[in-house]
Amino acid sequence: MRLPIGIPLILKNVRIAGTRGSINVDMILDTGAALTVVSWSVLRAIGYDPAVVIGREEIVTANGTIQAPKLRVEQIAVGGVEARDVEVICHDIPELAAIRGLLGLSFLKHFRTVIDYRQGYLELS
Repeated sequence: MRLPIGIPLILKNVRIAGTRGSINVDMILDTGAALTVVSWSVLRAIGYDPAVVIGREEIVTANGTIQAPKLRVEQIAVGGVEARDVEVICHDIPELAAIRGLLGLSFLKHFRTVIDYRQGYLELS
């Protein structure tokens, strides 16, 4: 699947599915993030309660190091491709109000990924 990209690499209508349904959100593609980051409100909307998740991941933010809840969502889909059982951390990114997370390597590892800046596309296969 080829998707048009710009800078920053914002992906529109990323579908995240959980135990109580799915929601479409805008996310930033972050090839430097080991894990995918999803906001608290999105995870709650699809059936998870990050506050009671046992797993935690230490992450570095602009305000220092924190322990973020870590869990697995049922599915993340972009365009015509999807990955199941994707590990994510729960964290709000206040600097990016309209963005609901970062699409990191825990999603991308499911695919062959090509980013072509000259031609302006992201290819996932």
